[in-house]
Amino acid sequence: MSDIVLYGLGGLIFYQAYATIRVVRHKSYAAEKKRQQLLIIWLVPFIGAAIALAGLAEHRDR
Repeated sequence: MSDIVLYGLGGLIFYQAYATIRVVRHKSYAAEKKRQQLLIIWLVPFIGAAIALAGLAEHRDR
């Protein structure tokens, strides 16, 4: 497999893991909301993580 593909997959997995950790550590989300966010993150790669992180940023700004 090409190095660029491996680096891309590694970066994607790192980004997914980062978003997962941020959602799990967020204290004001209920358990069900966290589960929903985690499903979005891992079932819709990259876009799901971006949506979850944007939601966290919006929630923090309030």
